[in-house]
Amino acid sequence: MSKPPRFFISPEQVSGPDITVTDEDVRHIATVLRMKTGDHLLLCDGRGTEYTVKISNINTSTIKTNILGQITREIRYPLITLGQGLPKSDKMDWIVQKATELGATSIVALITERTIVKVKDEEKRLMRWRRICREAAMQSNRADIPKVEGIQTFKDYIQTLAPRPGTLLLLPWEEGTESIKGVLRGRPGVKNIVVLIGPEGGFSAAEAALAQEKGFHAVSLGPNILRAETAAVAVLGMIGYEYL
Repeated sequence: MSKPPRFFISPEQVSGPDITVTDEDVRHIATVLRMKTGDHLLLCDGRGTEYTVKISNINTSTIKTNILGQITREIRYPLITLGQGLPKSDKMDWIVQKATELGATSIVALITERTIVKVKDEEKRLMRWRRICREAAMQSNRADIPKVEGIQTFKDYIQTLAPRPGTLLLLPWEEGTESIKGVLRGRPGVKNIVVLIGPEGGFSAAEAALAQEKGFHAVSLGPNILRAETAAVAVLGMIGYEYL
């Protein structure tokens, strides 16, 4: 028997023994999937709790459901923050999608010395990235949705970063001298990781020095120079291989 369709909700939509589905999911459930009263759904609150529910009522704006059961998934460590130097065109959309699939728990776009993009309509960008995160989390069967933080300058981000004790800080850089494999394998059981990826052209020497002063390991990903979007996927894949 196949699993019921799965959708994300906010915790505020849970009210006692019932959950009300709203917004664009209503049309998808009722019109695209053609589900009816009595059908079952899986509703995830984005924080790790998943509810099995039965549809009790459908109208044009809401779907009422009754909770049949619930499970809470354990948090998977390490929690990974991706600080991504903002690339050109729509590459950030792709990075956000793949970072979600690969387990990032927080994503922040950074304006660096070599960032070419002129940031306009920041709120629209953030809304789009958050929608992409939600869709990618749903597609990849995640129990949570990565947090997309506001766009920041690299300097501001580094200066205000206050990592928890024991956090592993990674700066993949073309002039990095430490092997990322060695750094990862030297820190088994780490609970939090922050990884910074440069835009096209990478980080400047001044930015790399600032990050290293903060405690970042300037690591090498190998002899080849990777595109910004490739580097993000490569590093997250390496972290997943070692820890997840």
